Amino acid sequence: MHNSFNNMSLVAFLFIVLLGLQACGGGGGGSSPAAASSKALSVAPSSSSATSVSVMSSSVPSSLSSSSSSNISSNSVSQSSMSVPAGNPGMRNPDGSIRPAHTPNAAPNIINVVTRAAQLGYTIDLANTNNDDNPGIQAVISDAATTAGSTVYFPNGTYNLNSVSVSSTTVHIVMAKSGVNLEGESRDGTVFLSNIDAGTGATNYYGIRMLGVNNIVLKNFTFTNTWNKNYSTNTNTANPDRGGLSYVIATGYGSSAAAYNITIDNVVVEKYIKMGVRIAAGSYDVVVKNSIARNATDVAGGGAGYGFVIQGSTHLSEATNPYLGDAAKDTYFVTLDGNKTEGEYIRHAVIVQYWAHNNLITNNHFVNNQLDAIDLHGEDEYANEVSYNTVVNSYRAGVALGNSGAGHDKSGIDNWIHNNDLIGCNWGISVQYGTAKTTIENNTIRDNTSNAASSPRGIWLGNSDGYIVRNNVISNNTVPGFVAVALRDDAAEGESPAGGPINWIISGNTVINSGTEFANTSTYATGNSIQTSW
Repeated sequence: MHNSFNNMSLVAFLFIVLLGLQACGGGGGGSSPAAASSKALSVAPSSSSATSVSVMSSSVPSSLSSSSSSNISSNSVSQSSMSVPAGNPGMRNPDGSIRPAHTPNAAPNIINVVTRAAQLGYTIDLANTNNDDNPGIQAVISDAATTAGSTVYFPNGTYNLNSVSVSSTTVHIVMAKSGVNLEGESRDGTVFLSNIDAGTGATNYYGIRMLGVNNIVLKNFTFTNTWNKNYSTNTNTANPDRGGLSYVIATGYGSSAAAYNITIDNVVVEKYIKMGVRIAAGSYDVVVKNSIARNATDVAGGGAGYGFVIQGSTHLSEATNPYLGDAAKDTYFVTLDGNKTEGEYIRHAVIVQYWAHNNLITNNHFVNNQLDAIDLHGEDEYANEVSYNTVVNSYRAGVALGNSGAGHDKSGIDNWIHNNDLIGCNWGISVQYGTAKTTIENNTIRDNTSNAASSPRGIWLGNSDGYIVRNNVISNNTVPGFVAVALRDDAAEGESPAGGPINWIISGNTVINSGTEFANTSTYATGNSIQTSW
């Protein structure tokens, strides 16, 4: 669970990652966590007093090629005075050095999908008709894979996807070969229109899936569905009218090799049941940017209504990450940058879970999410950086660490939540259910004038063990009952016993026109150092 290494473990980790980068290897396939205890790599816990690493340059990846324009900001950790907490969260290697984002796959051989499909004996008509364009699309992609550095280009039009791939009964478009890009003429003009409706069935259906492949760019298109029933905002009961695909774009999960060096840029995903973009087990060096998730057809429990998801294989009760060194199951070095969610039909904008680590969520803009907007989901996720995001009117937390129910409990250690602007959220930042060693600093939590869904709070600390809440500004939260910084007890949850916040350092925070400045209702709280003035 820890991402601070002793010397021997650090060397082993770097060696294994190097091998994985060279060979894209990894033991085992599928989602089974079996034999995790036989891993050769161990990660030793570090002292909470480990030396911080001073950062002199931006933590946001800077090596994206000019051929793939980016709005990646240089905001994140650009101040030379900021120090990275122990564990080197975000896009950082174990030694604290910045991990640059991969260079998007250069594929100068442009193949017009309509023209090439005709040459291969298929018809793509660009109109919203009953013609199934999917066989022609898949034939062109397969053909392009025989030519190195190919981009399949989609002119503006509607591409009706009425069938699945010849190689899968549950996926429209299978990216089976590395080094092939898919690029539309424009985000709103190039439309993939699926007619598959997973509905209330048990089968998961995908729009585009990438397993064990690398060096792929998906860019400039909208992926939608013919589903046209009733939406729901009920987070407790599944929408009986839910429909569309289960997942729109997905990497990893179910391959014996990793998916890596993948860029998803300027796409819209909508009218799906579970997840818009799913970066799953066995994925690394993935960038998702400038993209929009909206209009999920269900926002109830069981994984419905998520916008962007970063996850490992599955939950395991281990003292350390059981997937380190397993390229097919570990998930890390994923950047979500400049993305949005739109409308109220999203449960969580971002989910990070199942031991996913060293990921960066930055410069995103999320509005009107039904529950926690950015949710470290109580599945041991650790050393992730959440920075410079704007969250507006989340009906629960703007950023949450730890979760309840369905086997959830604590987030992992060494997550870093900083410089986010949380506006009108019911809770600004919540830390619960045994989460430890979190740093929360330089955030603004403001302008909650009416959102009182449940005990409005600025920063809410439940069962959690130590680190820092500092230099946050909580202002103009005039909703009745608002408390700026609050300590509370949590009941037992999952593997975590009942408890309260212990060993926290709370200092330098500013509260302006925001109800009660500080409240402690915890009976477990102990060992905390709390500022005396606000």
